[in-house]
Amino acid sequence: MREIIIGENEANQRLDRFLLKYLNNSTRSNIYKLLRKKVIKINGKREKENYFLQEKDKVQIFLSDEALDNLIKEEKVELVKNVNIDIVYEDDEILIVNKPKGLLTHPDKKEYKKTLSTRVQSYLRHLQTHTFKPASVNRLDQNTSGLVIFCKTYEALKKYNEMMRNREIKKYYLCIVHGKVSDEGEIKGYLTKNSKKNIVEITKNNYNNNGQFIFTKYKPLEYYNNFTLLEVEILTGRPHQIRASLNLINHPIIGDTKYGGKKIGNITTQVLHAYKLIIGNRVFVKESKDIERIIKKISE
Repeated sequence: MREIIIGENEANQRLDRFLLKYLNNSTRSNIYKLLRKKVIKINGKREKENYFLQEKDKVQIFLSDEALDNLIKEEKVELVKNVNIDIVYEDDEILIVNKPKGLLTHPDKKEYKKTLSTRVQSYLRHLQTHTFKPASVNRLDQNTSGLVIFCKTYEALKKYNEMMRNREIKKYYLCIVHGKVSDEGEIKGYLTKNSKKNIVEITKNNYNNNGQFIFTKYKPLEYYNNFTLLEVEILTGRPHQIRASLNLINHPIIGDTKYGGKKIGNITTQVLHAYKLIIGNRVFVKESKDIERIIKKISE
């Protein structure tokens, strides 16, 4: 028999969801069968799959070590020794870091170790359990820099994910675009992915109900010759939303050749930085040295 004592980061979640993460080589139907047969008990009693775990609950699994080991798949944990993260803010719930351009937010099929998530989880390794690890509530493209929020507890993750869904976290970006944008404005439409071109496209109408609604606001801040420094607010978070939105109004981001932008010198990717977050009455700002450097160049 193995006994797991529920801690803060496992509490307040359904029993079946906890077990799916803990017994990660099993299936939902098998876990339900183990619960029905009282192979898994909570505090010595049978509980249904929709039971919400409480802190200090004892999850008891009445299986041999060998049988239990077959239900648990060892996950590859990549931690880095020399953690290099730019911390903008930290408290008991969240960590806000400045992601550099060129770094993935999360692992993908090609890269697991050299990501922002791996760096943050290495920094917060003391908070990881078998079923929880600090996770982000927003993400940025590889070549977009700026602020990313990581939650340090399971309760915080639920709270901030809900705030993000309810648009209670305001996200602002800085970018340099081609041409002079004379007035502030907004873009509403429907985003669909063009798999052949590997880009997203925005249309006014939601054809065949296949599109995702997008809402982007923008306002010009400064002009530099035939370029504009824009502040962009996204009220929906879709992949490539800003890049496609600005291309739609014929003011693509410089360097963003995928979405209508042109190369400027050695600038061959989008000049886009998530510089401000507003959470309630708290404002977090991180300026971009890259943008400051590019402004000097295009001002000459």
